[in-house]
Amino acid sequence: MQYYPIVKNWRKIKKHLNDKNLNNILNDNFNKFTYGRWKIKFPSDRVKFPRDIETCDWEFWVRGRHPEYFKYVKHSACHWLVNFNLELAKLVEPTRQWRILTGNLHSTVWDGGDILFDLNFSALRINPNEAYKMANKEELNINELMEVNFATPYWIDCKREKPEDWDDK
Repeated sequence: MQYYPIVKNWRKIKKHLNDKNLNNILNDNFNKFTYGRWKIKFPSDRVKFPRDIETCDWEFWVRGRHPEYFKYVKHSACHWLVNFNLELAKLVEPTRQWRILTGNLHSTVWDGGDILFDLNFSALRINPNEAYKMANKEELNINELMEVNFATPYWIDCKREKPEDWDDK
């Protein structure tokens, strides 16, 4: 397995980043992550890209100027970014048979051969064979989007008491 060469093909990718449907998918799905996790709306004045709400320091070991695609990466949010990755892969390489692979640990986009289109794990430098293994529990149909629900609130995942100011609405 190997990752689609994102940096090498950035010009080809970048020209699609203003696509209305692509951005609707990103906004809808990632809002389910940010609002479910922290009650923060996405996008907002403060949060314009997934990276803007990063809570992990994975990018600090990357020396030099960070690739522009890092803006679309958020540690632990692969399930809420996979539909964006699928739609972007379809725009960039429309002749490939892209589909989503998903499991409890990871979701990624696969061409049915040896290529993964995965901005998250590519940036995190996770071995593509490991990414494939982690996600290869369920294979969706070619071009099928994955159903995305709200993320679990942070206080549940952190095994903390519910904050007094947490409104369940």
